[in-house]
Amino acid sequence: MKTLAAILMFALPAAAAAAEAGSSALSFLKVDAGARAAALGGAYCAAGDDALAVFYNPAGTVLARRTEALLGHNEWLGGLRNETAAYVHPFGQSLTVFGGLNALFSGDMTRYDASGTSRGSFNSREGAASAGVSARLGRGWYGGLAAKGLYQAAAGESAMAWAGDAGLLAVYGRLRFGLSASNFGGAMKLRSRAFALPLMLRGGVSAEAGEYLRFSADAVKPGESDLQGAFGAEAELPANPQEAFYLRAGYRTGRSGNAGPGLSAGVGFGNGELRLDYAFAPYGDLGDSHRVTLAFAFGAQRLPPGERKAYKITSQERSASKKAAAAAELDKKTSVSRGKKPAVSDGDSIFIIW
Repeated sequence: MKTLAAILMFALPAAAAAAEAGSSALSFLKVDAGARAAALGGAYCAAGDDALAVFYNPAGTVLARRTEALLGHNEWLGGLRNETAAYVHPFGQSLTVFGGLNALFSGDMTRYDASGTSRGSFNSREGAASAGVSARLGRGWYGGLAAKGLYQAAAGESAMAWAGDAGLLAVYGRLRFGLSASNFGGAMKLRSRAFALPLMLRGGVSAEAGEYLRFSADAVKPGESDLQGAFGAEAELPANPQEAFYLRAGYRTGRSGNAGPGLSAGVGFGNGELRLDYAFAPYGDLGDSHRVTLAFAFGAQRLPPGERKAYKITSQERSASKKAAAAAELDKKTSVSRGKKPAVSDGDSIFIIW
């Protein structure tokens, strides 16, 4: 764990120094991945604690309580389709392996020559696949590293590149602080020209206001673009001990005048194992974006670190605890009637941590 912490401390500053001015390849990597994060305006560096954290802060994947597989579809602008997939697999309490896939498909587009004459059609494909590991570095501290392969193809030309992602996360009760860098260390070379990858630098904070309301805020430096702010809020509306609805809203700064107000919104539904999320974001003259994400959790639940918050017990757990309390009370009365000293009890309060 100490080795991983040392690598992270060097990797994050080095990534910041690698940013270059000018245009970059694979600009779609600047686009928010996943409906939940997009609905929060992209403020997910500290808030992410599921498979979607693969795309924002790899350290957040270590907070996943169960194995989770996620699939996402984004109907983006001008007929572009953005497809995502992510997977997290916990090992014990302190280690998680994960992988992610992010791809953009253009569909057929018309090709023009220098004089503006149509020369048929072509399509383009861009993608990034990553795999990595996250771990608990110490009480309240987490880190993650990932290696990433990138691919781009258009009009008969193709190119590949390698890069890395790194992240840190600190948890203090109901507060989280995150820091991450994505797509550092490589360049996309096409023929004799090399194009920098869109280095994504993020720093964020998230806070829980009570049991069912969460706020998050990120500072984001997307490639050569100016620094942006991202802000989000998520409200959980429990329907019963196993199911809940979610309402989300977000705001992102840095939009141009004709690219929409930067607002986003979304809803979600979860039943413990399955979660379905939707996000909507208007882009002004460019059109609207619709994202849908389906996540499925399975396998045994991880026994989590003690610093995570308490959560409400289920009706089944409450029923079991009442039966146990009744049995203990009966045993106590029986012991007293036989002249034995009763067992000492610390009360009937029950706490579950995750």
